[in-house]
Amino acid sequence: MDLMPKGQRATQIAFYAPLKSPLHPTPSGDRKIARLFISALQQAGFEVDLASSLRSFDKHGEPLRQRRMVALAQREARRILRRWQRIGFHPRVWFSYHLYYKAADLIGPIICKILDIPYVLAEASWAKKRAEGPWALYHSHVDQALQLAAKVICINPIDRLALEKFYLDRAQSPIVGLAAFIADAADVTKEPRHSIAKRYQLEPQLPWLITIAMMRQGDKFSSYQRLSQVIQQLRQPCQLLIVGDGVEREQVNALFAKLPNVRYAEVLSSSQIQQLLPHCSILVWPAINEALGMVFLEAQQAAVAVVAGDQGGVSSIIKNRHSGLLLPAENSQMMAEAIDDLLLDEPRLSQMQLAAKHYVATEHSISSAAKTLCIILNQAQASWQTHR
Repeated sequence: MDLMPKGQRATQIAFYAPLKSPLHPTPSGDRKIARLFISALQQAGFEVDLASSLRSFDKHGEPLRQRRMVALAQREARRILRRWQRIGFHPRVWFSYHLYYKAADLIGPIICKILDIPYVLAEASWAKKRAEGPWALYHSHVDQALQLAAKVICINPIDRLALEKFYLDRAQSPIVGLAAFIADAADVTKEPRHSIAKRYQLEPQLPWLITIAMMRQGDKFSSYQRLSQVIQQLRQPCQLLIVGDGVEREQVNALFAKLPNVRYAEVLSSSQIQQLLPHCSILVWPAINEALGMVFLEAQQAAVAVVAGDQGGVSSIIKNRHSGLLLPAENSQMMAEAIDDLLLDEPRLSQMQLAAKHYVATEHSISSAAKTLCIILNQAQASWQTHR
């Protein structure tokens, strides 16, 4: 699908992700979403250039590092402009994905002011309390970015609440909504269940639960702790396959050491996950402080029901009691009982699995996102021309 009129040259778009480049070697939800945005923009008919892979992320709040990154970003902006001049690239919009007080966009505003082009943001968040403290410098750059933005695309409804307060005094808010989206399902030959079972040491006759999450410190590990409590309280026969790896791998393994129905697959490629998911009954994840969790969309697309913690923006990508169940993330007993009930009620589980697949296809497709992005970027250009 190309949304650009025939005979018209594609509008050139500069893309940048300050938190994690789409070319970053480590898999993550942020990298996945950045790649999805590029694909959606291309599907909408735009010519996309990855302007930079410079990562501004400051995890610990080091003011000296932030000042150095600001200086580096200024040099990077000049390098980008020279490269574009050399290759004949003339962006009409700058598009930045995911910026917040730990990962400010230090490049986009510079180039937008030099080239006099509209600045569009997706997944920006605002935390007023960061105006003071170790991230104050980055916070000020987020403030500048939001002030400059022609459009601010919100996927996570939690972020939108703070942004609406930020723009409260503005006559016309630049905030626009966009449903989280996923690439179309790949057309793959389904691998037999018995070969999947052999590879991951699963019992073919049992229902399989699945968890797909990196093993990191903080919220991810907290979710794994809660997940171990959930699995321990299950009463129905089943097995859990955990797909993931990371610095907390040994600690995560220790959480499940006394649970004989748990298996591990470490990190799998997208194609391997697509082969695996259709054989699973339920994806389980407490999702403590989860922003979105693209794996929820991937599972539902493969007709896998979801039982998840109702935190962050998770409710915006799971249709509660229709494509899955959203429950208090801190209540492991309630989550375990919900899983047991679904495993006991096969007709209800099958209906939920089919509903999940239809829900993603109709409300979270990349083609729908491409159409919306085309409208948003065209509006950004038109309004910029009007008010320049």
